[in-house]
Amino acid sequence: MPDGPVRVTGPLLAVLNALLVANDHELHGWAIMKTTGKSGPTIYKILERLAEARWVTSRWEEDAAPGKPRRRYYQLTGHGVASARQLVAQRQTKAATTTRTRLAFGRGQA
Repeated sequence: MPDGPVRVTGPLLAVLNALLVANDHELHGWAIMKTTGKSGPTIYKILERLAEARWVTSRWEEDAAPGKPRRRYYQLTGHGVASARQLVAQRQTKAATTTRTRLAFGRGQA
């Protein structure tokens, strides 16, 4: 895979934002699902793509609560943090430009 995820989607950006907001803390998959409002299959596919791109690392919980499955924790790598910030900033700039253009041509609401 190239330097990052090939497809940039809304759910991917939501996952990256959740991991960026975690600010060097690990998040388990359920916490990412809860934060983003996206389904498990969507989240785990995105995390798999981010792991392949080496934007995230993961580890399994060592001591799970009795009767509960172990959790897998995810965290952005140093490269992942820098790349995610850049990608999110680019997309926000692009979205703002599109909105301004639509408003300038009378297509949209202020």
